[in-house]
Amino acid sequence: MSASITNVLSRRAAREESLSSASQPTADKVTAWSYVAVAALAVFYLGTSLYIAAHRPLWIDEVLTAMTTRLPGYAAIWRAFARGADGLPPTYFMLMRPLDALFRHGEFGLRVPSALAMTAGMLLTFDCARRLSDALHGLIAFAVLTCSFLPYYGHEARSYAFYFLLAALALWIWTCDQKNSWPTAISFGLVMLLALTMHYYAVLCLVPYAVFELANWKPGRLPSRKLAAGVIGVLCAIAMLRTAIEAGRRFYPANYLTHPSLDILRTTFADLFPDALLLMGIIMVWIAWVARNRAPRPLPAMEAGERLGWFFFLIPAAGYLLAQIAHAFQLRYLIATLPGIAVAFACCLWRHFGRGRGRARYISLGVLLILATWGVAKQLYATRHPESGYYSPVREINSMEAAWVAEGKQYFVVSNPSRYLEALYYSRRPGQYVYFFLDDAGQHEMRTLGLYYPMHFWTLEDLKQHAPQTALIVPDSRIVAATRQAGMRVETRSSAPISVYYLH
Repeated sequence: MSASITNVLSRRAAREESLSSASQPTADKVTAWSYVAVAALAVFYLGTSLYIAAHRPLWIDEVLTAMTTRLPGYAAIWRAFARGADGLPPTYFMLMRPLDALFRHGEFGLRVPSALAMTAGMLLTFDCARRLSDALHGLIAFAVLTCSFLPYYGHEARSYAFYFLLAALALWIWTCDQKNSWPTAISFGLVMLLALTMHYYAVLCLVPYAVFELANWKPGRLPSRKLAAGVIGVLCAIAMLRTAIEAGRRFYPANYLTHPSLDILRTTFADLFPDALLLMGIIMVWIAWVARNRAPRPLPAMEAGERLGWFFFLIPAAGYLLAQIAHAFQLRYLIATLPGIAVAFACCLWRHFGRGRGRARYISLGVLLILATWGVAKQLYATRHPESGYYSPVREINSMEAAWVAEGKQYFVVSNPSRYLEALYYSRRPGQYVYFFLDDAGQHEMRTLGLYYPMHFWTLEDLKQHAPQTALIVPDSRIVAATRQAGMRVETRSSAPISVYYLH
């Protein structure tokens, strides 16, 4: 009996050794193929992002980027932010100034740096997951990012792509050295400093690392050098940008942007990955099908890198708390959540199936195909319809200028700040555009830019004085009611494609 058991065990060991040696060439091929695939996907997303960037007009925030970046000099940019010119740190616009000049002040040139930063951040996320698992699962982490909201904001002429890049770099540095050395700590602190100079909400990047350190804390253990360096980096950035931060607090009222609420927080998790529920359903069906009749095996313990990645789910909740002070809670402010979640998902999949043989090898391949196919299909749709997701009537407004002039209208009055700046930026008659406001709430951005650009601001009395020469463009019902109450007769000039009123 003992001899029989010994023979069985020896045959099993020989079979496992044979399978292991046979699978080595396959593993090498998968690794090589993964590198080729990630390079191809990186080129695809960079190329399509640049195409979309060249075929989509700037929207209001990007117009503000263009106008702020092109101020007379760096000192002018700093002075403008001391007056509350924008909600982002001035250092982003200072970085963009030479880059904008390099690409000759075009829509494409404004967006190229962001597209490059997004692609670099995706590759860093791939490499981070690759080091914690293998190349195939690093590719899965890359594919997870393509199914998020990242490709939509990745090429935008704002600082979100740089914010994402630095968040991915911080994760890469932290997981690259588990020995907590001084060079790594200094590098992590510098990255956190740079991240905050790109976006104030980059302070949220510290949350998963702080919770991770707290979870691993033991009595008598000193705080992590990396975490301490990160905190110092954030504090240094806050000290550098104190003037702009105080101006933002002074000029941006509590109701200026989306006020935080639990309803918005609940939808935030779904908006980070818009199709997550559908994709997870497909993935679970695939796993259930491939893993049928698979013998259970003990799972290895969750490693530090995967645990850290799951703590990135705390960033939206921390952002909600921060927004109670900052009075702004936008999905794009939470873009730092993505690298950690992508790495954690890939490592979790590798821990469950990446080390298996037989059918288990195809589970990760199937998940990769599901995610990559979905992400590529969405990006191709966005490439075919580059203006999808955001509509601005700026082209219709500018195309009707000649008709308004022919009918004796010398002033094109716009009451919406977004429509006004977009029309002003693209118009061949910028001097004829006027911004009309009933009160001073939220007008500081344009009044600050008005110190450097020719802009016209009217009150109700100005509007009444120039009524016969005025065309009122896309006004809301409140503005129309105010003009009628002031004794002006409002005539509907057109209602499509945009609403235009003539005043008498």
